[in-house]
Amino acid sequence: MSATLNGIKNFIEISDLIGTAGQPTADQFHAVRESGYGVVVNLLPQEQDNALKGEADLIANLGLAYHYIPVLWKAPKVEDFAAFCDVMQKLQGKKVFVHCAMNMRVTAFYSSYAMKHLGWTHTQADDLVARIWARGDYKMDDTWRAFIERIRQ
Repeated sequence: MSATLNGIKNFIEISDLIGTAGQPTADQFHAVRESGYGVVVNLLPQEQDNALKGEADLIANLGLAYHYIPVLWKAPKVEDFAAFCDVMQKLQGKKVFVHCAMNMRVTAFYSSYAMKHLGWTHTQADDLVARIWARGDYKMDDTWRAFIERIRQ
């Protein structure tokens, strides 16, 4: 793994095929490609200040596939999670890099996806969420707690 990939905010290599993180810079997306990822899934709405402007074009220019599922921070939807599951199911066997702003949306979504489709236990899913949510200044609020509970049912 290159130093630049390690430098991506809250990067977690979940497996040989799945990496998750906060928003990479343009240079860090080059490292994503150099690390063998062929697909980028973005859960961060482009309207947010911390989103990388022109990300879809950058990803296309790097020769990577791109999937955009904008998840509103204050109003995540079950439909967003269903779209995420659909995309991830179609990408099985590919090396996929999933990001949002801080890896919070992603860990909530991926942990729940892994429970539903990959046989993860509640403990495994909760451990992934805790790696990001339990270490920052922001603690999980009722919106996200209820959302995670709902999508894991």
